[in-house]
Amino acid sequence: MNKLNNFFNHLTNISISLIKQFLIIFLYIIMNIFLSLVFFKDIKNSNLCNILISLIVFIVFLLIFRKSIFPKVNDFKENGKKYIKDNLKYYIIGLFIMVISNTIINIFISPAANEVNAENILIKLPIYSILNMLIFAPIVEELMTRGVLKDTFKHLTTYAIISGLIFGFLHVMFSIGDNILELFYIIPYGILGSMFAIMYYKTDNIWTNIFYHFLHNFLCILIVFISMLLGA
Repeated sequence: MNKLNNFFNHLTNISISLIKQFLIIFLYIIMNIFLSLVFFKDIKNSNLCNILISLIVFIVFLLIFRKSIFPKVNDFKENGKKYIKDNLKYYIIGLFIMVISNTIINIFISPAANEVNAENILIKLPIYSILNMLIFAPIVEELMTRGVLKDTFKHLTTYAIISGLIFGFLHVMFSIGDNILELFYIIPYGILGSMFAIMYYKTDNIWTNIFYHFLHNFLCILIVFISMLLGA
C-alpha cells in the first residue's frame, strides 16, 4: 500500500512539474508575441525595441526564478572555477555531437531556420543580437528549461533527456509552422541542452550551465563575424 501511495505521489509531482513547465513555456511565447505586437512598427529595424522586449522577458523570468539564481551567486564565486573545469567535458561532448548531427541533417534538409534567423539578425541588429545572445538568452533559456523539472526527475538520464528535448523544441518551435522537417533540429539542440542539464544536475548551480551557454553563443557570434571578414 505504501509503495502504491508513493507511486501515485510521485506521479502527481511529475504531473504538476510538467504543467508548470508548460505554463512557463506558454508565458514565454505569449510575452514575446504580445511585446512583438506592441513594438510591431519598429521591431524589424530597431535595436532598442528588440532590447526592450528581451529585457522585459528577462526581468520577468528573473523574478519567477529568483530563488534558483540569486542564492547561487556566492557559491559560483567560490566554486565556479571547479564547476567550469569539471564540466568542460560535457560541453565538448555536446558540441561535438551537435556539430555532427547538425551536419548530417543539413545534407537532407536546409540549414536550421533558427540559425539562419540568428545570423541575419546578428548582421542587421548587431547591438541587440549580441546583448540577447550573451546575456538575455543564456539566463532566460537556462532558467526556463532546467529549473522546473530538476527536483522532480531524480534520475540523471531521465532529467537530461526531458530537459534537452524541451530546450531543443524551444529552438525550433517558431519555424516548424513553415517547415515540419525543422523538428529534426531538436536533435542537435537537444543534445547540447542535455549536456547543460547534466551540468546543472551535478553542480546544483545554474550559473555553471549559464556560463557554458554564454560561451557557446559567444563562439557562434565569433564564427559569424570571422566568416564575414573572410568573405569580404
